[in-house]
Amino acid sequence: MRGNSTSRKPYVIVFNLSEAAPDIFLPLAFIVKTDRHGSPTYIQQRALPDTLGAFHLELTPKLKRLFELVEELDLETIEKHFCPPRRKVKPIGTLLEDQEVKKAVLIHVHRRLDEILRICVEQGYGISWEAERKSLVGDLLLEPSKQDLKPELFFERTREGVTYQLRLREGRQVWPIHTKDVTVLTNVPAWIIVGYRLYQVEHINGFMVKPFRQKDTIRIPRSSVRTYFKQFIFKVASKTDIIAEGFDVMQYNKLEACELEPVRLLFSEAWGLSVHMVYQLARFNWSDKKEQTTSLKMGEGQDEISILQVRRDKVAEGIYMAQVRKLGLVNQDGSYFQLPKDAEAEDLLFWLADRRKELEELGFRLRSPQWEGKPIALYRPSLQLNASQNNDWFDIHGEIELGPHRIPFLEIARYIKAENRYFPLPDGTFFLIPEEWMHRYREVVAFGRFKGDKLHLAKSQFTLLSELDIEAAAMVDVAEVEADFALPDGLRADLRPYQLDGVRWMVQHYQNDLGACLADDMGLGKTLQTIAVLLYAKERRATAAPAQVNSGAQLDLFSAPAPDMDFLKPLNALIILPASLIFNWMKEIDKFAPGLSVYNHTGPKRHTDVRLLSRFDVIITTYQTALRDIELLERMEFEYVVLDESQQIKNRESKVFQAVNKLNAGHKISLSGTPIENSLADLWSQMQFINPNLLGSFRFFKKEFITPIEKQQDDLKKDRLRTMVQPYLLRRTKEEVARDLPPLITKIFYSDMEAEQKKIYEKEKSAARNYLLENFLPNDPQYRIMVLQSLTKLRQMANHPALVLEDYGKESGKFKDVLEHWSVIRRAGHKALFFSSFVKYLELFRTQFQSEKQQFSWLTGSLKPEERQREIQKFESDPDIESFLISIKSGGTGLNLTAADYVFILDPWWNPTVEQQAIARAHRIGQDKQVIAVKFITRDSIEEKILALQDKKAQLAEDIIGNSGKMDFSREDLEYLLL
Repeated sequence: MRGNSTSRKPYVIVFNLSEAAPDIFLPLAFIVKTDRHGSPTYIQQRALPDTLGAFHLELTPKLKRLFELVEELDLETIEKHFCPPRRKVKPIGTLLEDQEVKKAVLIHVHRRLDEILRICVEQGYGISWEAERKSLVGDLLLEPSKQDLKPELFFERTREGVTYQLRLREGRQVWPIHTKDVTVLTNVPAWIIVGYRLYQVEHINGFMVKPFRQKDTIRIPRSSVRTYFKQFIFKVASKTDIIAEGFDVMQYNKLEACELEPVRLLFSEAWGLSVHMVYQLARFNWSDKKEQTTSLKMGEGQDEISILQVRRDKVAEGIYMAQVRKLGLVNQDGSYFQLPKDAEAEDLLFWLADRRKELEELGFRLRSPQWEGKPIALYRPSLQLNASQNNDWFDIHGEIELGPHRIPFLEIARYIKAENRYFPLPDGTFFLIPEEWMHRYREVVAFGRFKGDKLHLAKSQFTLLSELDIEAAAMVDVAEVEADFALPDGLRADLRPYQLDGVRWMVQHYQNDLGACLADDMGLGKTLQTIAVLLYAKERRATAAPAQVNSGAQLDLFSAPAPDMDFLKPLNALIILPASLIFNWMKEIDKFAPGLSVYNHTGPKRHTDVRLLSRFDVIITTYQTALRDIELLERMEFEYVVLDESQQIKNRESKVFQAVNKLNAGHKISLSGTPIENSLADLWSQMQFINPNLLGSFRFFKKEFITPIEKQQDDLKKDRLRTMVQPYLLRRTKEEVARDLPPLITKIFYSDMEAEQKKIYEKEKSAARNYLLENFLPNDPQYRIMVLQSLTKLRQMANHPALVLEDYGKESGKFKDVLEHWSVIRRAGHKALFFSSFVKYLELFRTQFQSEKQQFSWLTGSLKPEERQREIQKFESDPDIESFLISIKSGGTGLNLTAADYVFILDPWWNPTVEQQAIARAHRIGQDKQVIAVKFITRDSIEEKILALQDKKAQLAEDIIGNSGKMDFSREDLEYLLL
């Protein structure tokens, strides 16, 4: 309880004992203040689970148990407990008048007090004696003794009867009890206080001490000797040292056998060999220092008691001990013998099983081991385990040879799954399943499914077999895929090396009928890699049969496959994605795989005829549309189902998750830059979609992985989970594939307007077109200003109508898409520059970032030079500032922002040079990362025209918005912009 001033705790918990009734001492827990040396001083208040927090004391499991015991030993609780139901509660003094009740009360109290004392001594909690509020608790602390007291019994036979003495040995000192201040706390087991030291007394009951507190010798009359010895002495005589005078002595010294008994060592997982020397009437541990033992034998008469004395034969014992050491056993843990240090936990049992006959021939007796009261069979087990593939499952089967017994592995597996190591054998003994088996086969039986006499393991769980040296022969080797693989003929793209590796990887899973999750960083081409795999599947379908309607549905005349399906041989792939990605996917497929027929299954006029849907290679739809049309879609058999931005199904309880898992597909792919957003539960949802039951049920997954990893930081569980999902999750960061990337990647992302946004935009565009074309005056400066104002207004609405209409309360498609992109990139640890022509648009992002407590830098034309430099320095040096909002005019030149590796062009500028200069703020000398620039374009808006002008009519754009020279554009040019 004492400590130094630098590490002391200001408050500690002390358990105080006080006498509540004769032989009954009850505890209370107190919070006690400590002095500068760490010693307890004065009681502050009662210690209860609810009061610990205010004193910064932790409620550990052991402390919680102590509080429970203290509550059970509350005086009123005891009185209520031992009073009959619905009767008036009697005080403790009255209860103890009934001897039967007193006996029950003492057992109840002493058992709990024993547990309290043991925990306090073990955990280092202070125990005080009769402390009060004004007491200095440190002066009343009991000091636990490091060694138990050993009783010694002295008997002398006289004419009148027997005199009896009980003394206690502490180390080498033996002292009479009456010479000390002794308080007996408990009877069984015996705890006593001597002065302010706390002891346990071996072998005897505590109440045996009480008669000797006032006198040294007890005289037992002849008439009572037999009864007294029978009740009090014989129980402990064989366990303690006895010195007797005046009794007949019978001596024995013949060593009958050396007995070997395997026992589980107390503080380790290992087994040790207990060696005992067996004599008639006595057994000695080989290392016991006692040369003899004395016991008592009762005759027929009242005081006919004989002394039985066994003396050890050290020479005979030495011969046995030499043989023990010659066998290779070593004494390294107390008195126990073990195999050398490198041996596994159960190896000693197997060693005994192998050498049983040899040991018996040498004269040893071998006792069967007992563990938790069960007799353990001594056999070395032999296990043959195999696996055979049956469709999408592996059947695990094998046999265990155990001496004369043959046991199917499935029977043992059920015990391993139940974490029960005791397998009953026909002869009444138990096979103790080796700890190594419990660990090694635990996950196979935990993830496997018991069906009849078979243990099934999903094919996706083949990694579990690999670790058991069971070959999953049906798995296609990666090297074979690499050797045979060729990109499909219809692909119109040159893949970078890492993209080619990604396609090979997904093709391997395609050939093995296993799902895959491609989780590359944004901008690395997940869409292109997936298109290549779909084209591969299209060109190599095993059969020419068209997609079939789900056989579980009732077909009618209009549901039957069309007669030309054999000719078309459609792929029948379904791609489910957020609405904002539909146009981008369709554009990418048209660009890279024009041979694939694509159908956009969205909108009110979408097909509801399975025969029509079955004619396409690729059907693209949104998550919400798939949810609404799930009854239609689940009637089809898809070759592939692809989920883009698959974090959309992370909530396993969502209707979307449940819907996509109803779809029938031969193959599945999920695409996500962030497969784990908030919790490992996200990962379970992803894996459950691509490879059902790979990680077991969610309840099992939570117990097996989420709780140990997220709450306990269990590294072994992390490694296990990583091993199981690694074959199905491919993630490459931009940094990892930098050598395969060009210095700059520029991508265009198309956004769709929200319904209300589109309505306002079209109204404004019609008004501008009607007025400007009806009043076409290209040489009028005022007209030129009106053209510029109208085009600017349309550009702002394409960004967000709130830039024009102050009361606009709806969303913007592009604004929402930019935030989604930024969320993915930010979580991956990247920095980005946000460029816009409109400060007001940047202000919308600033407001959003502030609401989410995101730090950012800000640069517009209104900043002073020193403010400008401060913002740049913050962004470059502070890792917590991940975004930089910049107006394209004020920040397009003169900046060096190499901390960023993503550039967002929020709206296109007429002159592409301006955008290139903005991108060059990050993509410049000193940049050690690959830079990805994303241009956000609102579809069906003037932004698409600006994009086209950047390539085809740059001069026209300059003519319309330029400040010098005569504008040279025609009515047709203006119509093109306002079409």
